[in-house]
Amino acid sequence: MRFLILSTATGEGHNSASLAVGKALEARDCETKVLDVLKLKKESVSRRVSDLYAGITVHSPRFFSKLYRIGELISSPGGHSPIYGLNTLYADRLFEEITRFRPDAIICPHIFSAQAITHLRRGHGLKLPAAGLATDYTCIPFWEESSLDSYIIPHAALKQEFASKGISPELLCPLGIPVQPEFLKHVPKEEARRSFHLTASHIFLLMGGSMGYGDIDRIAAALTEAIPDSQAVVLCGNNQELLHRLIPTEKIIPFTYTDRVAELMDAADVVLTKPGGLSSTEAIAKRVPLVLTQPIPGCEQRNAEFLSSHGAAVFRQDIKDIVSAVRELALDEGAAENIKEAQKKFWPDDTNERIADYLIALASRTVGCKVQ
Repeated sequence: MRFLILSTATGEGHNSASLAVGKALEARDCETKVLDVLKLKKESVSRRVSDLYAGITVHSPRFFSKLYRIGELISSPGGHSPIYGLNTLYADRLFEEITRFRPDAIICPHIFSAQAITHLRRGHGLKLPAAGLATDYTCIPFWEESSLDSYIIPHAALKQEFASKGISPELLCPLGIPVQPEFLKHVPKEEARRSFHLTASHIFLLMGGSMGYGDIDRIAAALTEAIPDSQAVVLCGNNQELLHRLIPTEKIIPFTYTDRVAELMDAADVVLTKPGGLSSTEAIAKRVPLVLTQPIPGCEQRNAEFLSSHGAAVFRQDIKDIVSAVRELALDEGAAENIKEAQKKFWPDDTNERIADYLIALASRTVGCKVQ
Protein backbone atom coordinates (compact mmCIF):
# COMPACT_ATOMS: atom_id res chain seq x y z
CA MET A 1 0.00 0.00 0.00
CA ARG A 2 0.97 3.62 -0.54
CA PHE A 3 0.37 6.46 1.89
CA LEU A 4 0.81 10.17 1.23
CA ILE A 5 1.54 12.14 4.42
CA LEU A 6 0.95 15.88 4.13
CA SER A 7 2.91 17.88 6.69
CA THR A 8 3.64 21.57 7.35
CA ALA A 9 6.76 23.05 8.95
CA THR A 10 5.10 25.22 11.62
CA GLY A 11 7.40 23.91 14.34
CA GLU A 12 8.96 20.47 14.10
CA GLY A 13 6.13 18.56 15.77
CA HIS A 14 4.07 17.96 12.62
CA ASN A 15 7.14 16.79 10.72
CA SER A 16 8.13 14.45 13.56
CA ALA A 17 4.63 12.96 13.66
CA SER A 18 4.71 12.55 9.88
CA LEU A 19 8.02 10.70 9.98
CA ALA A 20 6.86 8.56 12.91
CA VAL A 21 3.68 7.37 11.26
CA GLY A 22 5.58 6.88 8.00
CA LYS A 23 8.14 4.61 9.68
CA ALA A 24 5.39 2.64 11.42
CA LEU A 25 3.71 2.04 8.06
CA GLU A 26 6.99 1.17 6.35
CA ALA A 27 7.59 -1.46 9.05
CA ARG A 28 4.44 -3.09 7.65
CA ASP A 29 5.82 -3.07 4.09
CA CYS A 30 3.94 0.04 3.01
CA GLU A 31 5.38 2.79 0.82
CA THR A 32 5.14 6.32 2.17
CA LYS A 33 5.84 9.84 0.97
CA VAL A 34 5.99 12.91 3.24
CA LEU A 35 5.21 16.21 1.54
CA ASP A 36 5.24 19.78 2.92
CA VAL A 37 2.10 21.21 1.35
CA LEU A 38 3.23 24.84 1.66
CA LYS A 39 6.16 24.12 -0.65
CA LEU A 40 3.64 23.35 -3.39
CA LYS A 41 2.73 27.02 -3.69
CA LYS A 42 6.34 28.16 -3.74
CA GLU A 43 9.52 26.68 -2.31
CA SER A 44 10.12 29.68 -0.07
CA VAL A 45 6.58 29.84 1.32
CA SER A 46 7.12 27.02 3.81
CA ARG A 47 10.27 28.66 5.17
CA ARG A 48 8.58 32.06 5.46
CA VAL A 49 5.56 30.62 7.28
CA SER A 50 7.84 28.67 9.61
CA ASP A 51 9.95 31.77 10.34
CA LEU A 52 6.82 33.87 10.90
CA TYR A 53 5.40 31.30 13.32
CA ALA A 54 8.68 31.13 15.27
CA GLY A 55 9.03 34.91 15.33
CA ILE A 56 5.52 35.53 16.66
CA THR A 57 5.60 32.78 19.28
CA VAL A 58 9.05 33.72 20.62
CA HIS A 59 8.84 37.51 20.50
CA SER A 60 5.08 38.21 20.70
CA PRO A 61 3.40 35.38 22.66
CA ARG A 62 0.53 37.62 23.75
CA PHE A 63 -0.19 38.51 20.14
CA PHE A 64 -0.12 34.80 19.26
CA SER A 65 -2.58 34.15 22.09
CA LYS A 66 -4.96 36.72 20.58
CA LEU A 67 -4.60 35.14 17.16
CA TYR A 68 -5.41 31.73 18.65
CA ARG A 69 -8.54 33.06 20.34
CA ILE A 70 -9.63 34.76 17.11
CA GLY A 71 -9.12 31.43 15.33
CA GLU A 72 -11.40 29.71 17.82
CA LEU A 73 -14.08 32.35 17.20
CA ILE A 74 -14.04 32.32 13.40
CA SER A 75 -13.54 28.61 12.84
CA SER A 76 -16.77 26.70 12.18
CA PRO A 77 -17.98 23.58 10.35
CA GLY A 78 -18.23 24.16 6.63
CA GLY A 79 -14.90 25.85 5.99
CA HIS A 80 -15.48 29.58 5.55
CA SER A 81 -12.48 31.11 7.34
CA PRO A 82 -9.63 32.95 5.58
CA ILE A 83 -7.34 30.06 6.58
CA TYR A 84 -9.49 27.67 4.56
CA GLY A 85 -9.33 30.02 1.59
CA LEU A 86 -5.53 30.21 1.75
CA ASN A 87 -5.29 26.42 1.74
CA THR A 88 -7.21 26.23 -1.52
CA LEU A 89 -4.49 28.20 -3.34
CA TYR A 90 -2.14 25.23 -3.73
CA ALA A 91 -4.88 22.61 -4.12
CA ASP A 92 -4.38 22.15 -7.87
CA ARG A 93 -0.67 21.41 -7.37
CA LEU A 94 -1.54 19.02 -4.57
CA PHE A 95 -4.01 17.22 -6.82
CA GLU A 96 -1.23 16.76 -9.38
CA GLU A 97 1.02 15.24 -6.69
CA ILE A 98 -1.75 12.89 -5.60
CA THR A 99 -2.39 11.82 -9.20
CA ARG A 100 1.33 11.23 -9.72
CA PHE A 101 1.94 9.24 -6.51
CA ARG A 102 -1.39 7.37 -6.56
CA PRO A 103 -1.67 6.68 -2.82
CA ASP A 104 -4.17 4.29 -1.27
CA ALA A 105 -4.83 6.80 1.51
CA ILE A 106 -3.83 10.28 2.65
CA ILE A 107 -2.80 11.34 6.17
CA CYS A 108 -3.09 14.95 7.33
CA PRO A 109 -1.10 15.77 10.52
CA HIS A 110 -1.92 19.48 10.14
CA ILE A 111 -5.13 21.42 9.60
CA PHE A 112 -3.63 23.12 6.50
CA SER A 113 -3.45 19.88 4.53
CA ALA A 114 -6.76 18.68 5.99
CA GLN A 115 -8.45 21.76 4.59
CA ALA A 116 -6.74 21.40 1.22
CA ILE A 117 -7.88 17.77 0.96
CA THR A 118 -11.40 18.82 1.95
CA HIS A 119 -11.38 21.36 -0.90
CA LEU A 120 -10.21 18.70 -3.36
CA ARG A 121 -12.99 16.39 -2.26
CA ARG A 122 -15.58 19.10 -2.78
CA GLY A 123 -14.19 20.60 -5.98
CA HIS A 124 -12.19 17.85 -7.71
CA GLY A 125 -14.12 14.74 -6.74
CA LEU A 126 -11.23 13.23 -4.77
CA LYS A 127 -12.39 9.86 -3.42
CA LEU A 128 -9.34 8.52 -1.61
CA PRO A 129 -9.61 7.67 2.12
CA ALA A 130 -8.15 10.49 4.22
CA ALA A 131 -7.38 10.66 7.92
CA GLY A 132 -6.54 13.62 10.13
CA LEU A 133 -3.84 13.16 12.76
CA ALA A 134 -4.13 15.59 15.68
CA THR A 135 -0.78 16.34 17.34
CA ASP A 136 -1.99 18.40 20.30
CA TYR A 137 -4.05 17.42 23.34
CA THR A 138 -6.88 19.72 22.32
CA CYS A 139 -8.99 20.42 19.25
CA ILE A 140 -7.13 23.34 17.73
CA PRO A 141 -9.09 25.83 15.60
CA PHE A 142 -9.99 24.88 12.00
CA TRP A 143 -10.07 21.07 12.35
CA GLU A 144 -13.85 21.40 12.22
CA GLU A 145 -13.59 23.06 8.80
CA SER A 146 -12.28 19.82 7.32
CA SER A 147 -14.23 16.82 6.07
CA LEU A 148 -12.20 13.60 6.28
CA ASP A 149 -13.01 9.91 6.80
CA SER A 150 -11.36 9.71 10.18
CA TYR A 151 -9.58 11.76 12.84
CA ILE A 152 -6.90 10.10 14.94
CA ILE A 153 -6.87 11.98 18.22
CA PRO A 154 -4.44 11.70 21.15
CA HIS A 155 -6.73 10.35 23.88
CA ALA A 156 -10.27 9.09 24.49
CA ALA A 157 -10.87 11.88 27.03
CA LEU A 158 -10.70 14.37 24.13
CA LYS A 159 -13.58 12.88 22.15
CA GLN A 160 -16.19 15.16 23.69
CA GLU A 161 -14.14 18.28 22.93
CA PHE A 162 -13.64 17.33 19.28
CA ALA A 163 -17.30 16.35 18.94
CA SER A 164 -18.41 19.64 20.49
CA LYS A 165 -16.63 21.46 17.64
CA GLY A 166 -18.80 19.69 15.07
CA ILE A 167 -16.74 16.61 14.18
CA SER A 168 -18.88 13.46 14.18
CA PRO A 169 -18.05 11.21 17.17
CA GLU A 170 -18.11 8.18 14.85
CA LEU A 171 -15.08 9.58 13.02
CA LEU A 172 -12.95 10.08 16.14
CA CYS A 173 -10.31 7.44 16.82
CA PRO A 174 -8.40 7.94 20.11
CA LEU A 175 -5.22 6.09 19.21
CA GLY A 176 -2.56 8.52 20.49
CA ILE A 177 0.25 10.57 18.96
CA PRO A 178 2.97 8.60 17.14
CA VAL A 179 6.64 9.07 18.04
CA GLN A 180 9.75 8.12 16.14
CA PRO A 181 11.33 4.71 16.92
CA GLU A 182 14.32 6.11 18.84
CA PHE A 183 11.96 7.26 21.59
CA LEU A 184 10.84 3.67 22.09
CA LYS A 185 14.35 2.44 22.81
CA HIS A 186 16.13 2.80 26.14
CA VAL A 187 19.87 3.24 26.64
CA PRO A 188 21.06 2.64 30.24
CA LYS A 189 21.33 5.97 32.04
CA GLU A 190 25.01 5.71 32.88
CA GLU A 191 25.90 4.68 29.33
CA ALA A 192 23.96 7.63 27.91
CA ARG A 193 25.68 10.01 30.30
CA ARG A 194 29.13 8.75 29.37
CA SER A 195 28.41 9.30 25.68
CA PHE A 196 27.78 13.01 26.40
CA HIS A 197 30.52 13.32 29.06
CA LEU A 198 27.97 14.18 31.74
CA THR A 199 29.41 13.58 35.18
CA ALA A 200 27.04 15.10 37.77
CA SER A 201 24.78 13.07 40.04
CA HIS A 202 21.68 14.82 38.67
CA ILE A 203 21.18 15.59 34.97
CA PHE A 204 18.38 17.80 33.68
CA LEU A 205 17.39 18.22 30.02
CA LEU A 206 15.75 21.53 29.09
CA MET A 207 14.02 21.97 25.72
CA GLY A 208 12.33 24.98 24.15
CA GLY A 209 11.34 23.43 20.83
CA SER A 210 12.89 24.28 17.49
CA MET A 211 12.54 28.00 18.31
CA GLY A 212 14.18 27.79 21.75
CA TYR A 213 11.07 29.20 23.43
CA GLY A 214 10.86 30.28 27.08
CA ASP A 215 13.24 31.29 29.87
CA ILE A 216 15.17 28.04 29.71
CA ASP A 217 18.50 29.79 30.30
CA ARG A 218 17.22 31.26 33.56
CA ILE A 219 15.60 27.96 34.54
CA ALA A 220 18.87 26.11 33.92
CA ALA A 221 20.79 28.56 36.10
CA ALA A 222 18.24 28.30 38.91
CA LEU A 223 18.24 24.50 38.80
CA THR A 224 22.00 24.06 38.94
CA GLU A 225 22.25 26.61 41.73
CA ALA A 226 19.49 25.03 43.83
CA ILE A 227 20.36 21.35 43.37
CA PRO A 228 23.92 20.31 44.33
CA ASP A 229 26.04 18.22 41.96
CA SER A 230 23.79 18.81 38.94
CA GLN A 231 24.21 19.63 35.26
CA ALA A 232 21.66 21.14 32.87
CA VAL A 233 21.72 20.33 29.17
CA VAL A 234 19.92 23.11 27.27
CA LEU A 235 18.64 22.54 23.72
CA CYS A 236 18.49 25.93 22.01
CA GLY A 237 17.03 24.72 18.71
CA ASN A 238 17.44 27.40 16.03
CA ASN A 239 17.49 30.24 18.57
CA GLN A 240 20.91 31.82 18.07
CA GLU A 241 20.11 34.62 20.52
CA LEU A 242 19.53 32.07 23.29
CA LEU A 243 22.69 30.19 22.35
CA HIS A 244 24.76 33.36 22.61
CA ARG A 245 23.28 34.17 26.04
CA LEU A 246 24.31 30.76 27.36
CA ILE A 247 27.99 30.62 28.28
CA PRO A 248 29.04 26.95 28.52
CA THR A 249 30.18 26.00 32.02
CA GLU A 250 30.78 22.77 33.88
CA LYS A 251 27.15 22.92 35.04
CA ILE A 252 25.34 24.27 31.95
CA ILE A 253 25.86 22.62 28.55
CA PRO A 254 24.12 24.32 25.61
CA PHE A 255 23.29 22.47 22.37
CA THR A 256 22.14 23.85 19.04
CA TYR A 257 20.30 21.38 16.81
CA THR A 258 20.91 17.73 17.68
CA ASP A 259 19.43 14.49 16.40
CA ARG A 260 20.28 12.75 19.69
CA VAL A 261 17.41 14.04 21.81
CA ALA A 262 16.26 10.51 22.61
CA GLU A 263 19.69 9.63 24.06
CA LEU A 264 19.74 12.85 26.07
CA MET A 265 16.38 11.87 27.55
CA ASP A 266 17.92 8.55 28.58
CA ALA A 267 20.68 10.46 30.36
CA ALA A 268 18.30 12.78 32.22
CA ASP A 269 16.73 12.44 35.66
CA VAL A 270 14.08 14.98 34.64
CA VAL A 271 13.09 16.46 31.27
CA LEU A 272 11.77 20.02 31.18
CA THR A 273 10.07 21.24 28.01
CA LYS A 274 7.52 23.68 26.71
CA PRO A 275 4.32 21.65 26.25
CA GLY A 276 4.49 20.89 22.55
CA GLY A 277 2.32 17.90 21.66
CA LEU A 278 5.19 15.90 20.13
CA SER A 279 8.02 16.78 22.51
CA SER A 280 5.81 16.02 25.50
CA THR A 281 4.69 12.72 24.01
CA GLU A 282 8.27 11.74 23.21
CA ALA A 283 9.27 12.21 26.85
CA ILE A 284 6.20 10.26 27.96
CA ALA A 285 7.10 7.43 25.58
CA LYS A 286 10.60 7.43 27.10
CA ARG A 287 9.07 7.04 30.59
CA VAL A 288 11.11 9.91 32.03
CA PRO A 289 9.85 12.31 34.73
CA LEU A 290 8.51 15.33 32.88
CA VAL A 291 8.00 18.95 33.92
CA LEU A 292 6.11 21.17 31.46
CA THR A 293 7.14 24.82 31.53
CA GLN A 294 5.97 28.16 30.12
CA PRO A 295 3.69 27.15 27.23
CA ILE A 296 3.13 29.08 24.05
CA PRO A 297 -0.36 30.53 24.69
CA GLY A 298 -3.19 28.57 23.13
CA CYS A 299 -2.88 24.88 22.40
CA GLU A 300 0.28 24.38 24.49
CA GLN A 301 -1.53 25.70 27.57
CA ARG A 302 -4.23 23.09 26.90
CA ASN A 303 -1.56 20.40 26.38
CA ALA A 304 0.01 21.16 29.74
CA GLU A 305 -3.31 21.16 31.59
CA PHE A 306 -4.43 17.90 29.96
CA LEU A 307 -1.18 15.99 30.52
CA SER A 308 -0.84 17.13 34.12
CA SER A 309 -4.47 16.22 34.84
CA HIS A 310 -3.66 12.63 33.80
CA GLY A 311 -0.53 12.49 35.95
CA ALA A 312 1.80 12.02 32.96
CA ALA A 313 3.64 15.28 33.68
CA VAL A 314 3.92 18.15 36.17
CA PHE A 315 2.99 21.63 34.94
CA ARG A 316 4.70 24.68 36.46
CA GLN A 317 5.37 28.16 35.05
CA ASP A 318 7.07 30.21 37.78
CA ILE A 319 10.79 29.45 37.99
CA LYS A 320 10.71 28.85 41.75
CA ASP A 321 7.84 26.38 41.32
CA ILE A 322 9.66 24.68 38.44
CA VAL A 323 12.78 24.22 40.57
CA SER A 324 10.69 22.83 43.43
CA ALA A 325 8.97 20.30 41.15
CA VAL A 326 12.25 19.18 39.59
CA ARG A 327 13.86 18.80 43.01
CA GLU A 328 11.06 16.53 44.16
CA LEU A 329 11.23 14.34 41.06
CA ALA A 330 15.03 14.14 41.16
CA LEU A 331 15.34 13.38 44.86
CA ASP A 332 12.14 11.44 45.60
CA GLU A 333 12.19 8.08 43.82
CA GLY A 334 8.55 7.48 44.67
CA ALA A 335 7.41 10.70 42.99
CA ALA A 336 9.37 9.84 39.86
CA GLU A 337 7.92 6.31 39.73
CA ASN A 338 4.38 7.63 40.09
CA ILE A 339 4.80 9.73 36.95
CA LYS A 340 6.35 6.83 35.02
CA GLU A 341 3.45 4.55 35.94
CA ALA A 342 0.95 7.19 34.83
CA GLN A 343 2.84 7.57 31.56
CA LYS A 344 2.57 3.83 30.84
CA LYS A 345 -1.20 3.98 31.20
CA PHE A 346 -1.48 7.23 29.24
CA TRP A 347 0.64 6.23 26.21
CA PRO A 348 0.84 2.43 25.62
CA ASP A 349 4.01 1.00 24.08
CA ASP A 350 2.13 -0.27 21.00
CA THR A 351 0.65 3.13 20.04
CA ASN A 352 2.60 3.44 16.77
CA GLU A 353 1.62 -0.07 15.70
CA ARG A 354 -2.06 0.48 16.46
CA ILE A 355 -2.07 3.69 14.40
CA ALA A 356 -0.38 1.94 11.46
CA ASP A 357 -2.80 -1.00 11.61
CA TYR A 358 -5.77 1.32 11.68
CA LEU A 359 -4.54 3.36 8.71
CA ILE A 360 -3.99 0.19 6.67
CA ALA A 361 -7.52 -0.93 7.50
CA LEU A 362 -8.85 2.51 6.58
CA ALA A 363 -7.03 2.40 3.23
CA SER A 364 -8.57 -1.03 2.62
CA ARG A 365 -11.95 0.43 3.60
CA THR A 366 -12.47 -2.62 5.82
CA VAL A 367 -12.92 -1.06 9.23
CA GLY A 368 -14.15 2.01 11.02
CA CYS A 369 -12.77 3.18 14.33
CA LYS A 370 -13.68 0.72 17.07
CA VAL A 371 -11.43 2.21 19.74
CA GLN A 372 -13.36 3.46 22.75
